[in-house]
Amino acid sequence: MKHKTFAGLAGVSRRKVRTLVLIVAALFGSIQLCAQSQGGKQSYNYTRALEEIQNGNNATALEFLTKEVNENPDNGYARLRIAMLQAEAENYGTAMAEINKALKKLPKNDKEIMADALGTRATLYAASGDSIKALADFGQAVKLCPDNEDVLNAYGQILYEMKRFSESDDIFRRLAVVNPASARGYMGLGRNACHEGNYDEAVRQYDTVLKMYDEYTAGYSFRGEAYLKQGKYAEAADDFLKAMAIGGDNKAFFSLFKFPANQTKLVATKLQAMAVRYPLGAEWPYSLGELYLSQNMYREAIEAFRKAADIDQHPVFFQEIARCYEELGEYPQAIQAINQAVQMSPDDMDYLTVKADLLGESGDIDGAIGSWTKVIEMMPDLSIAYYRRGFYEDNSAQTDKALEDYEMAAMLNPEYAYAFLGKGDMLLRKGQRDEAMEAYRKVVELDTVPSNASCAMYALLALGEKEKAEDFMQRVMANDTTYSGNYYDGACFYARLGLLDKSLDYLRTAFEKGFRRFHHVTVDDDLDPLRTTDAYRALMDKYAGTPAPAPDAPDTTAAQHAPASTASAVDRVEVPFTPEGGCVSVKCSINDLPLSFIFDTGASTVSLSQVEANFMLKNGYLKPDDIVGSGHFVDANGDISEGTIVNIREVDFGGLKLNNVRASVVRNQKAPLLLGQTVLGRLGSIQIDNPAKKLIITPSN
Repeated sequence: MKHKTFAGLAGVSRRKVRTLVLIVAALFGSIQLCAQSQGGKQSYNYTRALEEIQNGNNATALEFLTKEVNENPDNGYARLRIAMLQAEAENYGTAMAEINKALKKLPKNDKEIMADALGTRATLYAASGDSIKALADFGQAVKLCPDNEDVLNAYGQILYEMKRFSESDDIFRRLAVVNPASARGYMGLGRNACHEGNYDEAVRQYDTVLKMYDEYTAGYSFRGEAYLKQGKYAEAADDFLKAMAIGGDNKAFFSLFKFPANQTKLVATKLQAMAVRYPLGAEWPYSLGELYLSQNMYREAIEAFRKAADIDQHPVFFQEIARCYEELGEYPQAIQAINQAVQMSPDDMDYLTVKADLLGESGDIDGAIGSWTKVIEMMPDLSIAYYRRGFYEDNSAQTDKALEDYEMAAMLNPEYAYAFLGKGDMLLRKGQRDEAMEAYRKVVELDTVPSNASCAMYALLALGEKEKAEDFMQRVMANDTTYSGNYYDGACFYARLGLLDKSLDYLRTAFEKGFRRFHHVTVDDDLDPLRTTDAYRALMDKYAGTPAPAPDAPDTTAAQHAPASTASAVDRVEVPFTPEGGCVSVKCSINDLPLSFIFDTGASTVSLSQVEANFMLKNGYLKPDDIVGSGHFVDANGDISEGTIVNIREVDFGGLKLNNVRASVVRNQKAPLLLGQTVLGRLGSIQIDNPAKKLIITPSN
């Protein structure tokens, strides 16, 4: 059977939770620090809490607020702050209890704060499904303070979530009257119009916003969505790319994959144009790669991801390259790519889990088990890690170990049907039929809706309910006729039934639709009856051979795509360092400017001090074209703003060179340059020899 890979196990949608957090955050920001208080609001603990909130230290702020209410239980302001922090942390029960206490303690004459408190409670009611109480609180909040923009915005948002668009429109119109210069009222009206299919009206509202704020990314991404609904594909693509160019808008990026398949060439062409316009922007070839990947154009995607990596060698690009090669069934190349990602970021769980499954799918079962064991050591309560290790133990006849891991996966995640299916299979293999039947019944209880993630058909078959099992299997395949894994499941299912011709037909369809987990096919015990047939062997001969690279495909060897380094021809390089504050300082040159950098093994990004960045810009070591940050560039005085992203063309230390290193400009940084292991890992593995005061770098092969 298929048994989902780690990458395919998506969590449930948390749209409502995200909406609630955003609304509460908006209300949270509306409470002014200088508001009048009663009951000790100006106390030390409360003042310190406000300072910590401003600095983004919510946990510390909560500690001070807890001390405050213990000493001054009548401080409603403190309780309101606690409620909002708890809501932001998604502790909704605690948040509701605190907001109720706050409403009893807050002075009734402070209408602005009372309105905020009622608005916050309304969002909590809405999240719990109590729309009657939510609307009552919003109504009371608006009555208390009719011009509270944050409450009006939250009220309109909740009505939108409830699909009460006419009432939501009334609130957003009021918001637009209260503050005609605010984008929120018009954006709310535009979104409502779009949802109701009135796309011309939606575009008109978004146009109003963009006339006032021509750099407002949400205006472009939402207008692009309306254009897309109208079939105005060129206009939609232009708006999404404009939002991406300004920066900070994930909606625009994900919208690129919502175009019809026949518009892929249009979107790809526009992305290619952006890559030419912004040659140092890795986001453009990366987006192009994701677009091609979404259309199963794996060779084209690999080439695009390679171009992104040439600009800015981020491990995620190599992860996506590995993903493409996996889809092509080219596991050696996939493993080579994911190894490069792991080398650059050795403790990143995403890359380690991808590597573990790639090893298993390539036939290296011991390597897969070892890699999942490492993941478990790093995160002992990760249920999927036990399931995946059990899966490979299962497929290598390590029944007892597999059973133990399946049971642990089920204990850690009692909602995961596949864990119980694996458990049932192992119990049945051990002859413990009654316990196996109990596990299968649990699978059927959990997996009720046929989908790409379903496995209930196998459990139903084991329980002897053949007709229900076959009906479920057919509904799984009908649910998504494009997904190759469903047809592989069909092959496994009918092989279990002994219907080998039907099983072979579904296996052929799975291969035709792109299923390339050939090693899994050779060890999956479901297919044991099929493997004895000549037709199976002929089918495997046809599809399971290693595909030859396309004539124009880029070379897949990592060395040809690695950053330039003079270390490539030697076994290792030793670079002296000076200890500095728990880190190490190494002499280097940045674009030929002699400096020192701090090597911090815990750092995952590169940062450059603002003082040094300004000096480099004004003295020619940085060029205007090297400034690639979105939205923050050079100000009127010729200075680089904090938050700007710059491209360092060359970093040279001890003869080792890195090209095209991205760095963020940071104001309060003592070192001119801070490099983490993620970046230096591009050169190879790194060891710190403290007694000898040397960095020892073993270059990548």
